Amino acid sequence: MKNIGKILFLFIVVAMIWTGVQQAGSYSENEDLQRISDTIYQLSLKCYSIEGKYPQDIHYLKDYYGLLVNEDDYHILYHYEGDNIQPTIHVYKKVKDYE
Repeated sequence: MKNIGKILFLFIVVAMIWTGVQQAGSYSENEDLQRISDTIYQLSLKCYSIEGKYPQDIHYLKDYYGLLVNEDDYHILYHYEGDNIQPTIHVYKKVKDYE
């Protein structure tokens, strides 16, 4: 009976460690997405303050404001609505399709 208790305790400890690792990975991924979104927003605001208009696309920020994004890992939705309207920015992690 003592062996079952030890095995059960070990299983619970391993499960808790596994859950913690999973939550840390998820938190890190969410932080990366937010950091990229904030950077794009700040650069578009910088463009607006210098040029008087928001950039029409993400490529403008890459070409003239030094934006670097790993496009293999992230998908960026940049919706331009007008020169003086803040663009809508959404960043998503791309799903890798391994076959």
